[in-house]
Amino acid sequence: MAKLYKADGSKAVEIQPANGTDFQLEELQKAVGGYIEIINLDNGMILVVDEEGLCKHKPMNLKASFLAGHGVVGDAVYCKSEEVK
Repeated sequence: MAKLYKADGSKAVEIQPANGTDFQLEELQKAVGGYIEIINLDNGMILVVDEEGLCKHKPMNLKASFLAGHGVVGDAVYCKSEEVK
């Protein structure tokens, strides 16, 4: 089960792929608000973020930054790598 961590600090929301198995590119782009970038995490999970988030002056996402171990801006999808094809 994937989670959407909003940069505004609101409670994480569980999300599911429309097809029930894996997220399509358009779904992830809509979730993060732009072209996607994938951050591989040490625990085998990934964060999907807006690759242009800094250029767009998106706010810091504290939860995603904690998970990544470095600064992350904008909304982020936290999921298993096999959920993204």
